[in-house]
Amino acid sequence: MSIRYRVAVQGFSAFEKATFESFFRLAARRAPAYEYVTELQQADFVVTDSDQLEALEAVQGVGRLQQSVCIGSRPAQGAAAQMPRPINLMLLLRQLDQLAGQGGGEQIRVPAPEVPVTAASPVVRAPAPRPSGVTDFRDSSTFSNSVLIEGDQKFDHILVVDDSDVALRFMQTRLRRFGFKVHLARSGEEALERLLERQFEFVFLDVMMQGMDGYQACKSIKRAPCPPGRRTPVVVMLTSRASAVDKIRGTLAGCDAYLTKPLVEDELVRVIGEHDAVFQRGFESTVAGVATTTQHSADR
Repeated sequence: MSIRYRVAVQGFSAFEKATFESFFRLAARRAPAYEYVTELQQADFVVTDSDQLEALEAVQGVGRLQQSVCIGSRPAQGAAAQMPRPINLMLLLRQLDQLAGQGGGEQIRVPAPEVPVTAASPVVRAPAPRPSGVTDFRDSSTFSNSVLIEGDQKFDHILVVDDSDVALRFMQTRLRRFGFKVHLARSGEEALERLLERQFEFVFLDVMMQGMDGYQACKSIKRAPCPPGRRTPVVVMLTSRASAVDKIRGTLAGCDAYLTKPLVEDELVRVIGEHDAVFQRGFESTVAGVATTTQHSADR
């Protein structure tokens, strides 16, 4: 039976937290396994944004700094390990393995801090220096700069089309966790109207709808001329029908991807990453690296 460790994340932006959560879900399939938890008191290890004073104080307040891997330009005295930005998820995994006693080599450390994190000498509130050529994500002033680099566009708008309010809310919740702005439409006709109003990077389109179905809506979206400065969105079909015939119909309609319900979040991440280079950078080497580690663990 493999050993399982619980890992909490303190600080970071909403997108980064969602990235960590998906990463640890994948890491739960290997040995040693890591499980994402939300409460610091429940955690065996903590991943802490050392560029956020509040995060360091919270971790220190519950006595978890010695079990913390700190990430950022501001080192924290007393932490178990320190890693630089940008975040390297596979390097983090190896560091956790070392802390768990599963790996060899020395822990990753940085020189002793000039401003130690202690009650008597609090960290000075000052912004961390930004690496050159890096653009901050819009939702966090202390974003790790692990995703957006010079020339990238920020995450933009996604349109979800379904005649079920439950399905719309489900997709809205999942996609917002990754930093997207989510718009909703309840019919294919409404979706076409919304597409005239603004650029959408993705359209998630239910197949079975009243009136214009998903196949007809997809054809119309793909065949419609784009206004100047815009591009045709990526269309992802969503359906509970997973037969080969249904997938062929989706392909003939022009869809870029086909996801079946109930939706598996790892598949959602994969599809977005295949069509969004900025999003993919947040998961760079993660799936392949964890898969390789999982295979090595299985072979032992």
